[in-house]
Amino acid sequence: MLLRGAGGVPPYSWSLADGSLPPGLSLLPSGLVRGLPTNAGTFDFTVGVEDRAGVYATESFQMVLVDPLVIDTAFLPVGTVGYSFTTALAASGGTGPYSWSVTDGSLPLGLVLDSTGALTGVPGGTGEVQFTVGVEDAAGRAVERSFTSETINPLVILTPSLPTGTTGSGYSFTMGGSGGRAPHVWSVSSGALPSGLALSPDGVISGTPTVVTQAQVTIRLTDADGRVAAFPYVLNTLIGQVRQTVGARGGTVVVDIVGDSVNLISVVAADGFSAYTIAAGPAKVQVHFIGASGQTPSWVLCEGSPDVSCQFD
Repeated sequence: MLLRGAGGVPPYSWSLADGSLPPGLSLLPSGLVRGLPTNAGTFDFTVGVEDRAGVYATESFQMVLVDPLVIDTAFLPVGTVGYSFTTALAASGGTGPYSWSVTDGSLPLGLVLDSTGALTGVPGGTGEVQFTVGVEDAAGRAVERSFTSETINPLVILTPSLPTGTTGSGYSFTMGGSGGRAPHVWSVSSGALPSGLALSPDGVISGTPTVVTQAQVTIRLTDADGRVAAFPYVLNTLIGQVRQTVGARGGTVVVDIVGDSVNLISVVAADGFSAYTIAAGPAKVQVHFIGASGQTPSWVLCEGSPDVSCQFD
């Protein structure tokens, strides 16, 4: 910036008469203000000019410096098809208020950008979309920045139910899921699988069931970004044609099954229950578990002919 004077007898000599120039700037005798400002703010100062005849004059100035206008938002969150999307673009510097707009390309299907920088809507399709947004401040300064917006399908578990297992027989079943971002990881979030079975991170339930039961278990699917889907299941295991353990609320009963006959091997009562054997085979094994006052009785009943079946509570 070059200061100019009029009148008197040139040439002129300029100097700072009062106050301070913004940090980073200096005033040369020629009237040239030069340098690289380092601080934003409002600065008041007075300069003086003297002509060749020694006549001196002063003038006060105010200089307002602002930080450069920049778009601070570096990336956009991933959107999910069919789910509400909201994010706010951020800028700094310049002089507020700011006004935002799309300057090149198009926003993802279902999204809109308002003048305050709010990007909102419900994404309607998957994939990556590239576009450029601009922000203008109150003084007309403007900058732009390019973005890539990604939209994915929602993370879902596709398996509606789990197949029944048989004690003593190998079991293998693969869970199904889709959406989110790979890789997917499967886990048990609550409850437990029947004894002898385990769920691998890649979604395979496998093993050999050892207990006749109705296991309530919630299985969770997590994607690479931490999204979570979960679904509750009941996995039933039926009795097989070998030595079996039947688990009831009041305890466990071990039986041997040969053909259409069933024989009692052992009984273990749970805490707070007492076991009473009513029948030990070969046509029927019946055990009652009686708890303390106020507890509901529990039982196991296995019967043969033509096929052995067990019931429990």
